[in-house]
Amino acid sequence: MDKEILKEIFLLVIEIIKTFCEILWKKIKGFFCLIWDRFFGVTDISSPERGEEREWGDTGEDTWPVAPEGSRVRAEEPQPQGKREGVVYAPIIPELPEDYGDNRMVLMVRDPECLFAYWELRKDVLGTILNALGSMAHSAKMVLRVYDVTDVIFNGNNAHNYFDIEVTGGTRSWYIHTGKPNRSFCADIGFLTPNGTFRLIARSHPVKTPPAGVSEVVDETWMSIEALYEEIPGTGEFGSSESVRERAHKGWQEILKEGVSSPETSRVSPPV
Repeated sequence: MDKEILKEIFLLVIEIIKTFCEILWKKIKGFFCLIWDRFFGVTDISSPERGEEREWGDTGEDTWPVAPEGSRVRAEEPQPQGKREGVVYAPIIPELPEDYGDNRMVLMVRDPECLFAYWELRKDVLGTILNALGSMAHSAKMVLRVYDVTDVIFNGNNAHNYFDIEVTGGTRSWYIHTGKPNRSFCADIGFLTPNGTFRLIARSHPVKTPPAGVSEVVDETWMSIEALYEEIPGTGEFGSSESVRERAHKGWQEILKEGVSSPETSRVSPPV
């Protein structure tokens, strides 16, 4: 056999023995460290292979280094050269925006006599309306106009009545006390000028408040067994004899005595 081949085989065997010895040494050292901690309660902190002990459930996320500003790298993107490997940066959670660019108003029911409204108004829509008001823009007030639209298909002019609430200071939500349970309402937000002109900005969907008292809907009135028994046909009908009627009567009495069913709520078909 060629000497070069024998040399390669010999070096390969040496590497296998070396790797096996390293693995065996780690196992033996870990075993002795475990015995040392068990009986002496002292950890060999000089061992570079023993990591810092953590409490159960501790992920260590409080100690994550914060990524410097301007270096937010996605996990799947390759990291730049020179960046220290093994560093885990805390995830950066973006803040929620103040608005979403919508121009809308939402109306919800809180209880039978109170509503809750919130809205988002676009600046370009506000600017267009104020420009249309001209000289009256500086004296216009932003108001909530609440309509009573019970039993009508609201088109903006056919409400039963309405009332206004002035909102100021950049308010974006409001609790509306109607004092009228079991009624339907719709709300607008807009500008009201001193001469009574109302310029609509956004309109909500209609909502209905629930009744304030106990519902008038009641359960069905069930016929009692005694009343049902009185409706059993007489002797001459369906060819039934007096003895059959008497036996049916005794059967009803036994059922009532044993308490198998409630006399007020049970519903049993009459015997034939």
